[in-house]
Amino acid sequence: MFNSIYKMLESFGFGSQKRAVHIHFSNPALNTQVFIQRIEGEHRINQGLKAEILCLSTNAYLPLKQFIGGRVAVDQVTDVGQLSRLTGVITSASQGQSDGALTVYKLTIEDATTLWHKRRNSRVFMSKSVREITEILFSEWQSHSTLFAASLSLNLEGLSRDYDVRPFVMQSNETDAEFLTRLWRSEGINWLIDEQAPTVLSSSEPIQAQQLRLMDDNQAFTALGRRKIRFHRSHATEPFDSITSFIAERHLQSTTVQTQRWQAQHLAQDQSQAVLSAHQHSDQQDNESLGLEQVWCVSPAWTADLQGEDQATSANSSQLDRLNQQLNQYHELQAKYFTAKSSVRDAQVGYWFEMVDHPEIEQHVSAEREFLILGKVFYNQNNLPKELLQQINLLLKGSRWQGLNEERQANELFVVRREVKIVPEYQAWIHRPAAYPLRAKVVGPEGEEIYVDAWGRIKVRFMFTRSDDHAHDGGAGANDNDTDSAWVDVLTPWAGEGYGARFHPRVGEIVVIDFFEGDVDRPFVVGRIHEAERHQTMFDVKGTLPATKKLSGIRSQEVAGQGFNQLRFDDTTGQISVQLHSSHGASQLNLGNLSHPKETENSDGRGEGFELRTDQWGAMRAGKGLLISTYAQDQAVADHLAASEAQSILQQGHDSMHMLSTLAVKQQTDALNVINRLPKLIQSVELKGANQALQATVGLFKTAVSQDPISALKTCGGFIEDIQKFGQDTDNLINEFKDYFQDAEASIENLKAFIDNLEEHGTDALKSQLQGVKDKLNADPFTALKDVGKVIANVDMRDFDLTSACGSFNKGSKLDVNPMQALGSMQGFMETYAQEAEQTQDTQNQAQAKIFRQALMLLASPNGIALTTPEDIVLQASQDIAESAQGSINLSAQKNIIAHAQDKVSLFAAQKGLKAFAAKGKVELQAQDDAIEAIARKVIKLISTEDKIEITSPKEIVLTAGGSQLKINGDGIFTTTGGKFESKAGQHSFVGGAKVSYEVPELPCSSTFSNRLDIYNLFWASDFNQLSYKAFIPETNAFIAGVIDEHGRTGKINTSDPTKVQVLVGSDGEWGLRVESFDEDDFSIDKNVNGENLEINHNENNKD
Repeated sequence: MFNSIYKMLESFGFGSQKRAVHIHFSNPALNTQVFIQRIEGEHRINQGLKAEILCLSTNAYLPLKQFIGGRVAVDQVTDVGQLSRLTGVITSASQGQSDGALTVYKLTIEDATTLWHKRRNSRVFMSKSVREITEILFSEWQSHSTLFAASLSLNLEGLSRDYDVRPFVMQSNETDAEFLTRLWRSEGINWLIDEQAPTVLSSSEPIQAQQLRLMDDNQAFTALGRRKIRFHRSHATEPFDSITSFIAERHLQSTTVQTQRWQAQHLAQDQSQAVLSAHQHSDQQDNESLGLEQVWCVSPAWTADLQGEDQATSANSSQLDRLNQQLNQYHELQAKYFTAKSSVRDAQVGYWFEMVDHPEIEQHVSAEREFLILGKVFYNQNNLPKELLQQINLLLKGSRWQGLNEERQANELFVVRREVKIVPEYQAWIHRPAAYPLRAKVVGPEGEEIYVDAWGRIKVRFMFTRSDDHAHDGGAGANDNDTDSAWVDVLTPWAGEGYGARFHPRVGEIVVIDFFEGDVDRPFVVGRIHEAERHQTMFDVKGTLPATKKLSGIRSQEVAGQGFNQLRFDDTTGQISVQLHSSHGASQLNLGNLSHPKETENSDGRGEGFELRTDQWGAMRAGKGLLISTYAQDQAVADHLAASEAQSILQQGHDSMHMLSTLAVKQQTDALNVINRLPKLIQSVELKGANQALQATVGLFKTAVSQDPISALKTCGGFIEDIQKFGQDTDNLINEFKDYFQDAEASIENLKAFIDNLEEHGTDALKSQLQGVKDKLNADPFTALKDVGKVIANVDMRDFDLTSACGSFNKGSKLDVNPMQALGSMQGFMETYAQEAEQTQDTQNQAQAKIFRQALMLLASPNGIALTTPEDIVLQASQDIAESAQGSINLSAQKNIIAHAQDKVSLFAAQKGLKAFAAKGKVELQAQDDAIEAIARKVIKLISTEDKIEITSPKEIVLTAGGSQLKINGDGIFTTTGGKFESKAGQHSFVGGAKVSYEVPELPCSSTFSNRLDIYNLFWASDFNQLSYKAFIPETNAFIAGVIDEHGRTGKINTSDPTKVQVLVGSDGEWGLRVESFDEDDFSIDKNVNGENLEINHNENNKD
């Protein structure tokens, strides 16, 4: 019984010098107990090394654990007596049959990258190139695994180009081998397991680590040590290893490759040029006519940080071109290759050789006789004595293992011509991992609740990341901050150019991640989920599911605060409603069947309809008009500005007012000023689209021309602007107006004559305002007409002698020239423009909704309108206020009713008289600067029921009736009559004369002084709506503030005496007001701590 396999072999005369294959274990205990009989395996570029070793031992009890994880070297004796070494790691061991003398063992050895298959992980890398990621992982393996560190080293000398820095790379449930090879394939990097020491002098030499060589160019492949291999038929005797069979293979491949991808930064599909293969596949067809095209839509281009802060490589078209070229090169690699049967034991994979003595190959040029070894399938065995071989074959058969071959050694080489570019196979859908939705947590810098870039992208931490895996980069990936990922796109239901839906995920929220094109390196957010303590949306911060399941909508949260905004849809049966709500000031718009916020399925009702409310300030604006109505419109079947009821009542009011006004004029009292302006307002509603608005505008202008040419002239600019709002080509309206007027020379001359007449009769102030207007008529008639209108803004047709309230004309002057010809031309232009606009709009064949012609506000109600306040109500109009009622207008005050008029107060009762009663106190009637006339068709009664009647005059009292007269004056009492003078008295007494003393009340001076400042010539280029004024009256320390009207004038400034007034005009912020001296009894002063702001409060005891 032998205690050593080697002693047993020596007993058969099989010493070490006769062995073709030697084995050396890193475990010394095995070196004396295990003998290698056979090795067979496979080694390929871009794949690795794997071999199976059949071993013999006289020890049937070797623990298999002694083999696993050990390193082993297999040395094969070459034809020149060298030892060609192959090393690996033992990854499996099997014990076969034993006959008591011999036991067979089978070992599997692989290169150290097989360890990568044993670790599966998920992790992320930011701003790293494939080369950097490789070095990081390799370094981790060397530090964590002593077996790996001893078995493999990294050789990057074969990488010849710079590699793109990728903003984000994910390893997703991949083994390290799958992950790294996926990255290498995507960059066209080949990997090769090579021996550090391919030949050794003795099989007992220490086992050195293999090399993992990464290469991206054929120049990195070197020649075999022997450089040349001879082709020699196997039937002939050959002292040296040679190739005995050399077979070529061709396979038809795609002839054209094109790639494309989405390029987010360009909002376009990035498409490379189609690359036609340079390899000639067929003598029968050229590549172009074969038309075998592959068009790949690959993962979208990565998008780096928009500011370049991640230092990642920007996506560019050259990346697509490289991929195109790589795919095409792989097709060329697969198109033709060779299979060689050989006895060359030191034919190393990844090395090239020159083949000689091949009858066909020898016909080619030198470069085409050089071949690169891509892979090798090999076997080799020791030639044991025959009796031992029989014994071993019985053991193998009993173990159901493959028996020994008669041929001692051989291999099969897979080679291509050296000039063919070597690239790994890369098919993304095969080599990348399966992508499926993942959870992630939104992250950001400390203190940021919403962290996004200009595209609304966010940063996330993937839940699978571990701190230990990311220590290489300061923990980036597992830090719970903005370093944990690159920017990640967020899916939104609407994304237009500057419009769409925007709901940024907030730091700490849980999002669901999916991947574009199924590529784990292209994540995007598809949505967010509620889990655990992250409750479902709580509207009004009340209630939970499922109790509030009938509520839906959106609620946001104030950043770094407790406030919120919400859009809530309540679909509760019998309480359906919508609410738009901001918690600030409890500002809400509630629509429908309103109810209190729900904590359970139902809540108490609050009313029906709509409610717009806030605890703060409110404003409602409508730039083209506003209708507030309580007239019903069931089911919203009519237009939203339908106001026929209101218009009808307004028209009734106008008709009634017009009738009374006409009657008043006949009765020699005053007409209502507002009568002529009311149609403009009434006809501004219930207009069916722009056509009717145009026609209404033109109709109003025609009426104004016929009734009051001066009024039409001063408002013509406004009419032109009105029709401009409703036309189609509004930009050219003014130019069209200019062209139209230039063709109407007579109209221009008529207008010039009218202006001359105004200047002739006007004051110096009026002349200065009209200066230069005539010169504008030819160049800019529209502006000139507006200027004339502003100048004559206060002229009334009834004052045709141009006696103006503002004192612009000399008393009694007459207007000799009528502007009707110019107004007629203007009317013609308006009618023509309206007709053309109507024809244009008719082509649209689209129903038009009702509109307002002007930006007016209309309040209408069938059952009453009430205004109430515990404070004051103010009504102010720059023109007139009209009040009309089919019944009565009632005024009632608990204190006083006071009415003031700058010009006159006119009252007219058509049928039932006029009453003025004072239940207590006096009735006083004064004409402080003129007479009082009391005229009646019948009796005038003057009665005092309890006291006397006094009639007093400082000059004379005259009573006249029926041709008789009583005259009382300072000279005496005189009676005159054509009839008899009859006096009845109980006693007549005539005594001496005496003068009666009396008091006449002293009346105040009724003359007031007023003026308004016209600043049109100073600010004609400005927008008058943006200008305001402040007037300071030094004598009374009074301030008057207001805005400039559309004609470029201030409001009237009234004083009781002639005085100087200082007026400041400008836009807000252009000037300030400082008072240098004033009466402290009249004002109080508030200043801030810096003394920069001065607030003047007028004391109540000074009413001026």
